[in-house]
Amino acid sequence: MIKQGKPFEGPCPVLPMKLKEKKVIQGLITFSILIVATISLFGDKGLVQYMALKRQQKALEQEIGLLKQERKEWLNKIHSLKTNRTYIETIAREELGMVHNTEIMIQLQ
Repeated sequence: MIKQGKPFEGPCPVLPMKLKEKKVIQGLITFSILIVATISLFGDKGLVQYMALKRQQKALEQEIGLLKQERKEWLNKIHSLKTNRTYIETIAREELGMVHNTEIMIQLQ
């Protein structure tokens, strides 16, 4: 049989302990989230590193585009040197200072 007595009047010893435990758990969760966020942002494979790699990739892609254009120009020059006699004569005159055997060169100083 259960005795009925007067109701409990005083601080409940169980409730404050639960509040303390809850605050400790919340603190640990918050701390864990901060650690994970910091590692995600600044770690070896974090967001900051990812953004730096993306910028580097974009710069390299631009450089590749420029190099492809330069290669195309060189291939055109090679083709012209192999097939276009007038182009060869122009290069010989401008870059090597050559003259045709029927021409006379006069140097002015």
